[in-house]
Amino acid sequence: MMKQRDIGIDVLKFMAVLAITNSHMDVLYGKYSYLATGGAIGDALFFFVSEFTLFLGGKTFDNYYKKRINRIYPTVFAWAMLKCILFADTKDFLSVMIFGGGWFVSCIMIYYVILFMIRRFFLKNLMYIFTASLLISMVVFPVFQDGEYFNMYAETYYKWVFFFVFMLQGAAMGWYSQQKSFQIKNIRTEMTKLLGCIVLFYNLCAFKKSSVWNCCQVLSLFPLLGVTHYFYGCCNNERIKSIYTSTRLGWCMNVIGGLCLEIYLVQSHLFTDKLNFLFPLNIILIFFAIVFAAYILRCLARIWAQTFRDGEYQWKEVWKF
Repeated sequence: MMKQRDIGIDVLKFMAVLAITNSHMDVLYGKYSYLATGGAIGDALFFFVSEFTLFLGGKTFDNYYKKRINRIYPTVFAWAMLKCILFADTKDFLSVMIFGGGWFVSCIMIYYVILFMIRRFFLKNLMYIFTASLLISMVVFPVFQDGEYFNMYAETYYKWVFFFVFMLQGAAMGWYSQQKSFQIKNIRTEMTKLLGCIVLFYNLCAFKKSSVWNCCQVLSLFPLLGVTHYFYGCCNNERIKSIYTSTRLGWCMNVIGGLCLEIYLVQSHLFTDKLNFLFPLNIILIFFAIVFAAYILRCLARIWAQTFRDGEYQWKEVWKF
């Protein structure tokens, strides 16, 4: 039996990893590349869970931020070193160290500063700040447009604006769960709402080549917020919790979800179409190869972190799942 923890958040981490990884797998799907989707939902879930459990932790900023650095940057440094050694990518070493190996690392480190200030001085006004941030993200949208069919979910700086709303949503839900137990009685109703939000989200994003595309994709923020909310609700169902705590599936979800940073960093270097003749088995094989590589990266990051601490190496801590 696994020790008691917030199972809903663990499951959401796992789902975020699956969605984000799948959205980058177009080369593995071949002629079915349209199935490589879910990136926006995965990112939303990731930002939601990243602040859910952290918002109420740490009394002083220095210790609060130090914990974030100790979790993220040993992995970032280990990844920069691996890229130099395995891929002879010496030019990218400084870039990885500065930007964290991915846009979301730089983004989230900035968010942590802002959210600490909100928690310290404006906790009672959290919902007002959430509403204001959502409205601001919609109002400033035209500023970032660089073409007639601007895609807000692509690699744009606009993502740095609206994904902050999902971190605030996670913070608000985490704060609420501390005040009152959050449980879903009717899982079917919650799943119906979740499915409805997913369908509405993709329908609003389906106007890419029409004149209403820009308007519709901004409105898609609302069903995407619904996706994160109802996803968390579904994951707090007692049946899900029972499966998670009493089966190996829960252990696997915990391990994979815990490697979310490492999986994001290594995945792009392991995607290949050389196994496409095994489709769809190639997708499963590549995914488990990514998880294994991510685990090795986590172990290297732990070795690096322990190197600069007093005392001997704790090898059991290095290799543990």
